Formats: sequence, C-alpha cells, structure tokens
Amino acid sequence: MVLIQEVESNSQHLITLYQWFESEWDDVEPLASTKDGKVIPSPIIALKDGELVGGLVFTRFLSPMTNEQAVWINAVFIKPENRKQGISSQLINRAEKLVESIGEPELLVFAQIPELYSKLNWQVIETHDDHFVLKSALVK
Repeated sequence: MVLIQEVESNSQHLITLYQWFESEWDDVEPLASTKDGKVIPSPIIALKDGELVGGLVFTRFLSPMTNEQAVWINAVFIKPENRKQGISSQLINRAEKLVESIGEPELLVFAQIPELYSKLNWQVIETHDDHFVLKSALVK
C-alpha cells in the first residue's frame, strides 16, 4: 500500500526527492516555503512500505488567466520501478485537496504529459510547443 502525505521542508525524504528531480530535469526550483510573500504549500511524498517512491512539490508563478500569483505543481517524480501504479494520480489528487483546503483559487501545471492531468479532469488552457499549461477543475 502507498501512503501519500505532506512533509515539512526539513524532511530527510526531500533531499532524496530533490536529487531525483535534479537528475531528471535541469531547471527545478529550489525548495521554498514562500515566494513573493505568499505561502507555498508543503511538499507531498509517496511512501511504499516506508520507502520513498515519489513526490510532488509546488511553486508560485503568475496565472495566465488572472495575472495573479497562483500555486503551480513544480515537479512530480515517481521512481521508475514504481511507475504505472497510479501513484502520480494519487499525488496530484492530494495536491488538489491541499490547495483547495488552504483557499487558493487555482492550481496549475506546466507539463509535457498532458494526458496524466487530462485523465484527472484538468483542462488545457495554453499550449507552448511541446508543453501545456493545465488547470485543475477541482480547485475553485
């Protein structure tokens, strides 16, 4: 069974998670709890039998719809041997609930794999070459 939970920025799991991010992408933002004076939600991790298998972190950027600071999913990573098990979807679902619970009006992502989000009822709002901006339908 996979346990999905929020973690504090001093969690040992975040060091490993950020090493995975950096091995996968060149431009992952460093972990922060605020940006431009606004709170960034806590990271979310996935544990299987107590072992870290993946995680999701947030950031803040301007919304293309409102031009206001919005919460964005910065990165989602699942260990290769744990992919295709629905863990990314569980992390994204938890992210939506978390962002909605803190009263944020929207949750966005800039992704190359829109299908992952589309199957969770996210809507494409912009296309940039091979990347897509999607918005959660659950966060109002």
